[in-house]
Formats: sequence, structure tokens, C-alpha cells
Amino acid sequence: MPHKSAILTIDDSPSIHMGERIAFLESKGIPAVWFCRGDYLEERPDFAIQAIRAGHVLGNHSYDHSYFSKLSLEQAFDQIDRTDRILESLHEKAGVLRKIKCFRFPYEARIGTPEHHAALQAGLKARGFVPLRLDGVVSKAFLEHAGSGDASWFWTYDTEDWKLVAQDSPEAKERMDSVLWRMDRDEPDADCGLNRPGTEIVVMHDHGHTGSQWQSVVDGLMAKGLHFALPA
Repeated sequence: MPHKSAILTIDDSPSIHMGERIAFLESKGIPAVWFCRGDYLEERPDFAIQAIRAGHVLGNHSYDHSYFSKLSLEQAFDQIDRTDRILESLHEKAGVLRKIKCFRFPYEARIGTPEHHAALQAGLKARGFVPLRLDGVVSKAFLEHAGSGDASWFWTYDTEDWKLVAQDSPEAKERMDSVLWRMDRDEPDADCGLNRPGTEIVVMHDHGHTGSQWQSVVDGLMAKGLHFALPA
């Protein structure tokens, strides 16, 4: 299987499993961008500090995972600023300079009206949030997003690990098989399959109920030849 360049992004951190997941990624030589909720950072700051010291990037994923398309601009920027203050404090406690400021909208709910969306993106840029610019991406959805000049981060491949259920659920194996099967489907326009050429930005989720199934998803990605690195 030929190697493909990729970035691993992980939403909704930190969960109760983040510490062991960081250790697992380190064992595989995989750095990641963890998009963190402010309320979870307040609950589990030690995992965030562990990630920072391990060389990972912590991104801003709002304070409480609200639908930004439904928030006023004042509410939206309060969510962003509140979480950013927490991230700055955690980098200070870790003794590590913050590498990059990146933001991803919860649910990708970034567009209310065109004017609302434009104001959100302008506010992100004014706060120093940096768009993701990569060579070699072929995903039409990602290129459209990047071409609009948005500062928020999109992805090329959604693992749909958010569909996984607890390991003791009767549906657990079926759901996991479905997540792994999607990686082999040759339907890139439907966000399925990792067989196409080009750089990938993969999204996973740091959900507490998925347990060690999370590691199985990462193993599946590696089996598709993805070689993960942080953005330059």
C-alpha cells in the first residue's frame, strides 16, 4: 500500500480516554490536531497539557459545541474567545509556545446567512486563526471551502466514527464494520473511500463511549497507507 500524506484531526476533546489515546498515537508515531471544547478543557486540563507536551496541536472547537449558525455574533465570539483564553492558559502551564491557532465549527454549522458567515470568518482572521493550506488535496469539498478564503478548518474524509456505539452494545460490531468498510469504498464525491490519490485531512472524534474501538479506526486508516504529519 503506497503512503499518502495526511493530517489527523480529532474533534470534541478532551474525553476521559484522551490520555491513553495520546499514548497510542505516540506509539504509532502519529501527531494530531485535537479540536477542543472549552468546557471539556476545564474538566480535564491535564490531558490537554499532556497533548501539548507530546507535540500535538490543540485547536478551538467552541466552548460548549453550540450551533454557530444559530448564535448571534456576540454569542459566537464569546464561545471562541472563552475557549481561546483557556487554550492560552494551558500552553503557559505546559511551558510550550502555542504553534498555531486553528478553529473548527461544531457540526460544521458555520453558515446562517451569508453576512453572518462572512462576519464569523472575518472575526476568526482578526483573532489570528489560520486557514489550512495544503498541497496535493483533490477533495472538491475541501478545495471549495479553502477557495472561499475561510479561516475555519474543513476536512477531506470523515471517518464517521461518531456513529460508533458503546462496545457492549449489540450493534457495536456492525457499526465498526461499517466505519472500516467506508475506507475502501471508491465514492470520493460521497466522502467515501481512501483509495484516491492526494493529501487527506481526516476527522475523528474523541468520544468517551467508543473506548478502544477508537484505536481500531486509527489502525484502519494506517492500513490504507496514510502517513500522518502536522501541517507545516
